[in-house]
This record gives sequence, structure tokens and C-alpha cells, in this order.
Amino acid sequence: MHFSRHLAVPAAALVLSAATALVPVLIGPALMSPATAGTAPSTTAHLGTLQKGAAQTSTAQARAVQTGASASSASMLQATAPRAAALPTTGYHRSFTGAGKTSTYHVYADGLDRSKAVGVLYYLGGDYTSVKETWVHNPGGTHLTAMAAEARKKNMVLVVPISPDTDTSGNGVTWWEEADGNGDWFRALQAGLTSNYGLDASRTWLAGYSGGAEFLTYELLADRQGWLQGGGATIIGGGGSDGMQTAPSAAVRSLSLTWFVGSKDVAGSTTPATWSASATAAQGRQRYARDGFTRTRLTTLPGLSHDDYDIVGLISKGLATLPPAPATSSPSSLLRGAIRADYLATGGAATYGQPTSAEKPTGVHGGVYQGFTKNCTYYWSPQTGAHPVRWGTGIGNAYRAADLERGWGYPVIAERALANGAYQDFHRGTARFRAIYSPRTGTHAVKLSGGIGTAWQKAGHEHGWGFPTTEEYAVNGGVAQKFSNGWVATWHRATGKVTVAKG
Repeated sequence: MHFSRHLAVPAAALVLSAATALVPVLIGPALMSPATAGTAPSTTAHLGTLQKGAAQTSTAQARAVQTGASASSASMLQATAPRAAALPTTGYHRSFTGAGKTSTYHVYADGLDRSKAVGVLYYLGGDYTSVKETWVHNPGGTHLTAMAAEARKKNMVLVVPISPDTDTSGNGVTWWEEADGNGDWFRALQAGLTSNYGLDASRTWLAGYSGGAEFLTYELLADRQGWLQGGGATIIGGGGSDGMQTAPSAAVRSLSLTWFVGSKDVAGSTTPATWSASATAAQGRQRYARDGFTRTRLTTLPGLSHDDYDIVGLISKGLATLPPAPATSSPSSLLRGAIRADYLATGGAATYGQPTSAEKPTGVHGGVYQGFTKNCTYYWSPQTGAHPVRWGTGIGNAYRAADLERGWGYPVIAERALANGAYQDFHRGTARFRAIYSPRTGTHAVKLSGGIGTAWQKAGHEHGWGFPTTEEYAVNGGVAQKFSNGWVATWHRATGKVTVAKG
């Protein structure tokens, strides 16, 4: 695939007046390394805290970091805006490393109202061989500041990522070459921004032009797109599709997607001469509709060629379809039922921090979960009640690796200390598991309701055979498990008995 490198915007593009132009401010030292604290926003800042947030907020980890969910009654769930958190400061050319790639981005966050939900607009530009060809490398220019002003009308941060591609030969710097890797970098960036600044994932808008439009439709909207919980996309001068790489959720399929293409943006309008943005946009829109997206639209702009789009104005049309930003709820108003009772009884905010979301359903046995700012998540189910799991500990990390409630089930107690470790019990239906940790053995689970687990308890728990050093594993005729005092326990399927031997 080849796409135009042209990124110019015609004179019709919106331009900020002096009264509305964004004024760059200093990057807060908390967001910068010591070497860069106090420098101007155009200076590269290495955002260690952002990168940490991105690393923690993968799809499998989202509960543990960003929202969490647990509730005492699914009927009491309510839609609320994300927690109030400090917003990023406006700054340019900020460095971010994720998924093995490093690039920069600009962020515009002046004039936003933190008493309301804060959304985010991401803009992806087209291909280029020189930074002089594109205004994504002119963050203080009229085009991007005008775009920021449009985002601000909807209480949204504007983020302009720069492609991690550094090869200016051939097709130049693109998003769509190495789309998977660039997509991983982008998803890591957005995860960190969303987590660290409490951005409302239901108010996310994607916008792309030319090669950036192609990257939206071939990668960001088509693969691992579960981070999108609402909003839409403005797709300009391109946007084809080979179909979904990851099955989209109902929320993703209901995004508002609009393709804009000029009637003269056909083969010969850009490079290569055989590529037609008009045909590509029509094909992409048709494919998305066929894949179950319910709000797709193609708008043909009479008389426009590939270089003629009012990009800011077209993005503004899309943002105008969003409802006003809702007021955020105070964290305490998100607490209710059994989770609230256990939270208050066991230390409250001093122990767990503030809730980061309302309770949310897990989809497993009627359970719910709710995240808190001190790196823990409360879980509740009708069978187990409300109990927290702490992340970043050996047990929390192992619970996540075991697939959360789909693996061990729900916690029935909070993590408890041992003289030389810690443990926490979980139930999944009639199956009972104990996750037990020591610095020497790490964390492993004993299935208390199984033959080996029953015998381990009778032998004195960790005081007898010791701590588990493996999970149960298959052997000929049964399963076995190793323990730190040198014992290997084997359950025999034919007899239902357990034998132990020094391993």
C-alpha cells in the first residue's frame, strides 16, 4: 500500500485567533526525568510514569490498573465518568517508549474542565520524507492549535503521535508500514495516557489523513481495539480494510465512523499514480458495514483532490456529534453494598485508595469488580462476598497470570501474611484454591478441594511438605505437585489415593 505524503491544509482550515490560541506551559516536573524538569514544552521529556502506566494497562491487566470492577449487586451498577486525576500539561515532542519502539508525541490540554469527564482526540498524519512536508512536526502552528481548540470545545485532550518509523527512503515515514509494531506502540501510549490521567475511554475520537487514515482502518480499528469504549473516527482521504483481525465488541461496532473523500481524489491525484483514495474509502466503508459496524458513513466532497481537505474542519464535524462532557462523580459516590462495607471496615482510602470506577460485571458467575488507586481491585460474587486482590505482589501477579476469576475464581479472603510468606484463598464453583507465596518459591496454587490439596492440609500445610514449588502437572495415571521440603505428591486416578515421595 502507498499513500500520499502530502499534509498541507488549504486556507479554509480553521485558524485560532490570538484570544483562543493555546499558550505552551512548562511540563510538570512530576512527568519528567530530573534531567528535563523545568524545560520548555518543546523539549523532549522521558515520561517514566507514563511508560509504567502503559506497561501495566494491557487488556488483560486493565482491572488491576485503571478501572477495576466488583459490585455487591449488578442491578446497582451505574455509568459514571472516570476518576478525577491530574491532567497532562501541554507539551511538544515528548518521548515515549513502548512495545520495543520509541517516538514522540504532542499533547494539548489547556483550558479543560476537570469537574467534567475529559476525553481524548488522537490525530495521525500522512506519510512524509521530510519534516518540512508535514505540520505534525509543527506543534505550535495554526493547524494543530486550531485542532486543539476544537477538541477543547468537547473537553478533550488532543494527542498527536509521531510515527515510530524513521526511514525516509522509499515510501518515507509512514504509519502503515510495520503496522502491527506501530499499532503496539500506539496502544501502549494510549493506555498510559488513559491510566495516568483518568481519561474517559468512552469519549475517544480517532482522526487520520491519507496514510494515517489507512493506519486507522487497517490496524487501530481492526485489531485489539477493546480499549475503545465509545466515540468515533474521522477518516480522511483513504481508509481501506481487509476486515477485522480481532472481533470487535458491541461498543466498538457502535462507534461513529465517517469517511471523507474528495470527488477528484482518484488515481493520479497522489502517489503512487495507481492509488485512488476515493475507491479505497468506498471499499473500506463497505467492509466495515459488512463486519457489523452500525454507524458508518461515506461523504464525498465535490471538487476536492488529495491536497484540498480542510482537515480541522472535518474533524470538527465529527466532534460535534459527541454529547456534552458529563460531570464526574466524586469517588465516594462510587462505593456501595458489600464492597463499600468491606472497604470501610478494613481501612478505607488509607489502605486501598479511592475507587477509579463504578462496579462493573466480570461476566463470570454473576460477579463484579471495582478498581482502587492503591493498586488493588475488589471482587464480589454471590458465593464469595467482597474481597480485594492486590496487584504487584506475587499473589496478585499469579492470579492475573492464571486468568483472574476465570482461573482460580473469586477471592474468599484478603491476602494474609505468613511468617515467611503470604497466602490467599479463591473459590471457583466447588473448586477451592490457595495461592501461597514465599520469597524462595514464588507463588503457586494448591487445589485444596483436590486429592493432593486435601493430603497437603492433613500433612500440616506449609509446615509439613512445605510451600508448593510447582502447580499440579500431569503424570502417567494422574497428577503430581512438588513442594519445598523435598516432597513430591502424586494423585493416582485409578485409586483416588495420594502418595508422597522424596523428589
